[in-house]
Amino acid sequence: MAEYNGKNTTKSSIELAFDRSKFRSERMVGDEKVMKDFTIFENHHYGRIDPLMNVVYLSENNLKNFNSQRGNSSISALNFVVDAFQKVQSRFKMAVTVGNIPSNLEYLSSPTPYVGYQDPKELYRNYVKVYFETFNNEFLKGQKITTFDEYYNKFYEYVKTMGIEYPMTFTAFQRSKYSNIFTTGLAVSIADLSIDEDQLKEDFFMNTSCFEFYKKICLNNGFYILKNSPWILVANVLSPSLSLYTKKYRLSTKNQIFFENYNNTINLDINLLINNLLIYYNIYYNNKTYYKDIDICNNKIKNIIIKKEPINLEYIDNKYTEQYMYDLYLTIRNIEEYSPYTDLQLKEIIKTAKNFNKIFDNSQAISYINNTFRKTYKNRPGGLNDIIRKIDRRSNDFSDT
Repeated sequence: MAEYNGKNTTKSSIELAFDRSKFRSERMVGDEKVMKDFTIFENHHYGRIDPLMNVVYLSENNLKNFNSQRGNSSISALNFVVDAFQKVQSRFKMAVTVGNIPSNLEYLSSPTPYVGYQDPKELYRNYVKVYFETFNNEFLKGQKITTFDEYYNKFYEYVKTMGIEYPMTFTAFQRSKYSNIFTTGLAVSIADLSIDEDQLKEDFFMNTSCFEFYKKICLNNGFYILKNSPWILVANVLSPSLSLYTKKYRLSTKNQIFFENYNNTINLDINLLINNLLIYYNIYYNNKTYYKDIDICNNKIKNIIIKKEPINLEYIDNKYTEQYMYDLYLTIRNIEEYSPYTDLQLKEIIKTAKNFNKIFDNSQAISYINNTFRKTYKNRPGGLNDIIRKIDRRSNDFSDT
């Protein structure tokens, strides 16, 4: 049996790259309908982008608990995902009973949920906490910010400094590495193993006597198995097998699955942005409500106290409207989308968004903003289309030599 030593604790980056490559080339090959690599190209966004290329999050109205629990916490997923998984469980139970598969395999003899749905809004709150604490404690260190207006303007500088690696909006967060497949409600994990240790995948799953049975049952009930972590099952929304479970909830197409169960993240973005700014300015204010400074007058040094201004909600409500926030919001979104628009183009987009808000309402302006960035997704760096373009350029380079 081959040994796979890839794990994040490997000190040598060259050795780790070799081990990872060995596992991928030997154990993640083949065009199997049930095994899917969710780490490449747009697969990374599976379940977090709908058929119209909107970034989405689960509405939670149709969550259903699995029968098993871990500690005091219930584990859930979308209702049809739970139904399909329970069928997988029953097939394994029957196979063990009749002796077709061993009864002593730690994870596969009796598949049990370890991880299910995770609320992306909660993950985002935890992420934003660190984001703003860094802003307050590091970026503003040594600066005398006394008003919310000054705080707001400094935040402009901060998001530009943080760049694309650290998304600010809920939309960019949900599509980033800081979110995960479990926020979709489509995934369930049947093990508590570490994803970075390749040998565990071999020992507990790929090299077991019932791995082929496992793949067959998952395929027949509408599940993908993640190639890089074979204990994670993800509902295949295009699978005819899954439709046996979705039709119970009057969901006959992929579009219906998304439109009935998911909301657009962009509808929350601006409110979350201004609320977070107010929350963390308030924390910044309460941490120390004044600064000590000195004033030199007539060659005399005088100690003075500079007080910070508390939040005036009436002033905030009147000034920081949705329309006012478009400047900051669109600047942030442009950074998060790898800056597809120039400063001049961005000013025109902001102007048009404000006109939509003025003539119609905020929802129409948000729809316009969403469409403006959504059409850039196919050309984003690192996507499949980007890879194809690079391959074409290289082919042309070789053909010219």
